[in-house]
Amino acid sequence: MRSFRPVRLAMLLLVLTAAAGRAQDAPAAAKPPTYIFSHAYHVLPGTHNNESGYFSLCEGLDGDLYIGTAKYGENAYLVEFDPRTGQQRIVIDTNKLCGVNGKGYAAQAKIHTRNFVGPSGQIYIGSKQGYAKEGDTSKYPGGYVMSYDPRTVRGTNLGMPMEGQGVIDVSADETRGLLYAVTCEEQHWMIGELKGGKYRDLGQRLTPYATTLIASDGRASTLTNDFQLAQYDPTTQKVTVRPIDVGGKAWSRPDAQSVPTWVLAPDQRHAYLILMNDPTLLEIDLMSEGPSVSSTNHGKMIEGKNPDSRCALSVSPDGGVYALVRIDNDPGFGGGYVNHLLRFDPKAKAVKDLGVLAIENPEFVNLVGADGKPVPFSNGGAKLPDGTMIPVYMMSLMVAHDGSVYVTTISPFTLHRITPEKLAGAGAPATTQPAQSSAAGRYIQAALQTCDHSEQNIEQITKLADRIAERHLGGGMIGFPFFPDGFSRELWGRSGGIVHLGFERPFKENRSQAEKANDVGLVAYDRAPTGKDLDVLKTFHDQGGYLIGFGPRSMPELKDRMAACDAWIDSGITGDGRVVDFGNGTRAGHANVLANTINGWTFVAELVSALTRRGHMPTMWKSYSYEDGRDWGARYQGKKQFHDDYSIAPIVAGELGRQFLRQIRYPMHRLELQVDVLQNAAQMIEKETAAGRKTFVAWSGHMPGAYIGQLDDAGWAKAVEFLPAVPKGVPTFDLRLPENSLVLRLGYNGRDPKEADALLRHHERVIELTGDHDDPAWQPTGSDIVLRGSLGYAFGDACVSIENYPIRLFAPSGIAQLVAYAAIDAQVKADSVAAR
Repeated sequence: MRSFRPVRLAMLLLVLTAAAGRAQDAPAAAKPPTYIFSHAYHVLPGTHNNESGYFSLCEGLDGDLYIGTAKYGENAYLVEFDPRTGQQRIVIDTNKLCGVNGKGYAAQAKIHTRNFVGPSGQIYIGSKQGYAKEGDTSKYPGGYVMSYDPRTVRGTNLGMPMEGQGVIDVSADETRGLLYAVTCEEQHWMIGELKGGKYRDLGQRLTPYATTLIASDGRASTLTNDFQLAQYDPTTQKVTVRPIDVGGKAWSRPDAQSVPTWVLAPDQRHAYLILMNDPTLLEIDLMSEGPSVSSTNHGKMIEGKNPDSRCALSVSPDGGVYALVRIDNDPGFGGGYVNHLLRFDPKAKAVKDLGVLAIENPEFVNLVGADGKPVPFSNGGAKLPDGTMIPVYMMSLMVAHDGSVYVTTISPFTLHRITPEKLAGAGAPATTQPAQSSAAGRYIQAALQTCDHSEQNIEQITKLADRIAERHLGGGMIGFPFFPDGFSRELWGRSGGIVHLGFERPFKENRSQAEKANDVGLVAYDRAPTGKDLDVLKTFHDQGGYLIGFGPRSMPELKDRMAACDAWIDSGITGDGRVVDFGNGTRAGHANVLANTINGWTFVAELVSALTRRGHMPTMWKSYSYEDGRDWGARYQGKKQFHDDYSIAPIVAGELGRQFLRQIRYPMHRLELQVDVLQNAAQMIEKETAAGRKTFVAWSGHMPGAYIGQLDDAGWAKAVEFLPAVPKGVPTFDLRLPENSLVLRLGYNGRDPKEADALLRHHERVIELTGDHDDPAWQPTGSDIVLRGSLGYAFGDACVSIENYPIRLFAPSGIAQLVAYAAIDAQVKADSVAAR
């Protein structure tokens, strides 16, 4: 096996003590550098040893960060970091996911790949070997490609591209179902399929630390070991190799330490590139034609001795190109090294030095042991003569959706965040207004707060679940005295819900009166009640039933209903239920249905959990989106209250409810990053209303029919049920809408290919909001789609996984649809108020 160990050591060997000493001991100059301060977070202890990590850093589609770690000789982990709370947790344990336990050189010691985020939101990574210590004769079996799906909290082992070779890069073409991987130490370019199977070698030897970029035309590009551009065309399944023209000459590797970092430009056609030891910024046209590949040389991003940049190049949402480059601290202020944060403006063709990276909270980690000595591998920082703490050894950089810059450094292994405010203060352009400044964004924030409120109530919910579990074990049914309202529609018959939830779905015939006396009723109120519902509650209660009410405790009209219930779960919403305040006495964005539904699903989660602690797993629905979904349901409905075919370990109280609440926040955070889509949808609706036309809301699922057009949205919305073509189902596609109508599509998973036929027939204009689908043929495309947003949940809908149970639990689709719709409605109202 050919080895690139000299390059690897030059890249990664920790020569920390000497360097840190130079930074501290050199004589001070009079003038300190300009600093750009970061807030530092110690990467989750226990997931790394030697305080080490590499290039593995990305932002998920919900705004969370994902960091790969290195635990030499043992294992490697993917860690999720929530920038809103600062909390971290392990989401991939490589050994556990891949079923291995190698130690020493045989261990899966690193996640070194530049994390790749697919359009679905899945995170793709790879594992590789560490270093063999003296006397270690173990053999490395080879690295694995893995993915993590935040929508379902599930990791997937996508196989080993090549035996004996680690994985240094992974890219996924989800549209075509392809995986690209680069191996190390020999740098083979491999291709595989997302659906599984063997990888094959594309026949090119690549530069060390090569990465694959996928341009908008579908071609995959990478750099060969002699710095030519290799491209694979999935249509022809052929590889072409061409030289890259830089200033009229063929580009070539300057020396062995010339390791490239490149990233796609926003146009998905060009790539920006710098070298580890040369900060010259190149812009390469990946779609250029001819015998050579054209490029533009933008010059050096910074002058200075011994430049060093390691996977520290990223493009911001506004198109600016950020890089972190370490150079010698020549001016003499402390000596050693300093890392400069740089920004290239593609329009002005100019570079701005934003300052030397420094730490605003140097106390973020304790670097001194109980013996008073520095802890091992903690000398990757230096204190300059003015007392400023700087990190020395950067490993990666990326720019997030909000314009924040994130950097990882080692010894200690640290994630740094530089906020947009600090960047603007250093001369970078100000970022766009945050999502919270819009009415749509503020509704999403309120929706997230309902999750927080439910989590605060988790103790009450778990106690209720324990009580109801005993009644259910005593033969009691759990159902809805009122049906159908939004709350009951959403919990009844949903993917990942309890099969026998609902009085019309008994788990056995001829229950005894004693069993019926254990029945439990769930009722929910999102507005002042009307009708004879109170009589229904009293009758149910008089027959021995136990009632749990959901709704706003602060609403005076519900006083009698609360008194009739044995327990009440507060929605936490005050006033008239509107949560977006315009500050002039006007409000928008009804949230009681949302809060009740979130509390309802949390209760169901805790009920399942309580039953497992009593040795039973209730039968649960599998989505009809799956081919065997109906057969699964038929196996259990009316036949089995509990599984005898699956054994589930007892689940700790509160755990499953919290898992659901964490998972339901994911599509909300996804929507938060798409506020511009919701605002544009509102503007289209406003234009339609101004022209005297209604917007048709074509919905699928369970709950939307209970709220569309019934509150503030009555002036613009007309509900039309649009049934999906589920297997063995009877779809209804022909909506027979007026020609050229504006249609707001609240879909389910992807887009049935037949939908376009129905909508194109009348030249409709469609705002498409759906979840994701695994089948590329079901991707939401079509000339009728004028605006597209993702609701952020996975195919099959349910979002929580539990060990040893074959299907996921608890459906996020109804909540995601409601949040998106209510956010649009709040924006329509806000724009109307602003126009007065």
